[in-house]
Amino acid sequence: MSLLIALIGLVFAGRLILKNYNPQAVLFLTGIAMMAIAIFTNNAVFVEKSTGWVGFDIFEYIRNTFSNRAGGLGLKIMLIGGFAMFMSAIGASQVMVKVAAKPLMKLNSPYLMLAMAFILGQALSLFISSATGLGLLLMATLYPVLIRLGCSKAAVAAVLASTCAIEFGPGSGNSILAAQTAGIDITEFFINEQLPVISILIVAVAAIHALVQRYFDRRQNHAEQSAPLQNEEQETETKDEAPLYYLLLPMLPLFFMLTFSKMGVGTIKVGMATAILLSIFIGLVCEYARHKQAKPVFEKLQGIFNDMGKVFATVVTLIIAGQTFAMGLKSIGAIDALLHMASSAGFTASVIVLFMAVLTFSISALMGSGNAAFFSFAPMVPQIAEKIGTNVADMILPIQLSAGFGRTISPIAGVIIAVAGISGLSPFDIVRRTLIPMLSGWLIMLVITFTRSGQIMQLLPFLAGIIALIAVITVLIKKRAQQQIAREA
Repeated sequence: MSLLIALIGLVFAGRLILKNYNPQAVLFLTGIAMMAIAIFTNNAVFVEKSTGWVGFDIFEYIRNTFSNRAGGLGLKIMLIGGFAMFMSAIGASQVMVKVAAKPLMKLNSPYLMLAMAFILGQALSLFISSATGLGLLLMATLYPVLIRLGCSKAAVAAVLASTCAIEFGPGSGNSILAAQTAGIDITEFFINEQLPVISILIVAVAAIHALVQRYFDRRQNHAEQSAPLQNEEQETETKDEAPLYYLLLPMLPLFFMLTFSKMGVGTIKVGMATAILLSIFIGLVCEYARHKQAKPVFEKLQGIFNDMGKVFATVVTLIIAGQTFAMGLKSIGAIDALLHMASSAGFTASVIVLFMAVLTFSISALMGSGNAAFFSFAPMVPQIAEKIGTNVADMILPIQLSAGFGRTISPIAGVIIAVAGISGLSPFDIVRRTLIPMLSGWLIMLVITFTRSGQIMQLLPFLAGIIALIAVITVLIKKRAQQQIAREA
């Protein structure tokens, strides 16, 4: 019965989100409904200290979640968002991208340049965490250069749109939530868990991207002609360009976190929030030295606070809504029932992790967002890991990385739509070229992560099933995109 209720809840929530209902409202509503049902079916308890009536305890749980998340994980994500937008507003991100892109101009092979552009974009995603923001920056700087050097429009757009597909590092909201869920400091999670996987993964996906774009270009006889950016607001030069040393500013948070940690100066420890606050202060000082006026600098500080509020409204509330939805699934006993069923069927821990990774990848592809899917499933991982006797970090990493890959094959993802608009292409044209690299990268990621945990041999029988599921996802994505385009038309 609990699994049936959970399935109904998942279908109900998924259908409303696919119809463009607000995801926070949908997750809150579905989670509260399942928690209410759990009161009668499981005598569920939601908080340690009850209000006196279990009906009010549901909303006391949501209040506690708001309180805990807003001051901890939520604060980090809000600071990251505010800092990233501040770096873009003062021109530091633009300078960093321009300087980093200069070595690409010396390469002679167009497809080698595309592979290097992907690697460069993934490296920059450490400091520019927004997929859409980074995509727009690269379109304004790298796109015209790569076109002039002989790359096709569609190939460049596909590569630049997928530069945040592999989400890693302290600047990623999904990475922060994954580290906190695993009970690991974000710096340690980045160095010990993510780097060994993504260092191989980025190079592999870059090579696959180059081969795939070369295949499509030959198939289409490289018919695309070089064209200027259609968005006139995107300029490669600005009237008040930031000074060269500003390229160091986006790197400051990572510098402070790595330098003042167990891996650097062990006697001093600087956490993420402190590192970002320090970096904001240094950035404001640089702005005052640059403009010699205090009032505009103070206004930029207020702008940071305003941007933090926007991040709270869009990202932090989604985390809290996802946790409420997860509590609904947990309270009705769906997780225990699923684990019992998996155990009875002889499924191992690796199969359960694979199932959750596939689910996250699929939902992210259908919704065009990696956050909603991962934020909904991440809170369930520690309980599942405890039940099946596996490490939380090993379990959550493939699930976290699946979200970014899934988003990048969705024609309704924000970054795909933005890049398509600037390049003058259809989102379908871009997704057609990102599909193979992203699916290949996702499968390679699963192989690497499960090989590291020693569970790869147990998953070989499921590969055929994954390939079949990929075919189904592709059909659903195409149908979903056609509905979206028809609705907008």
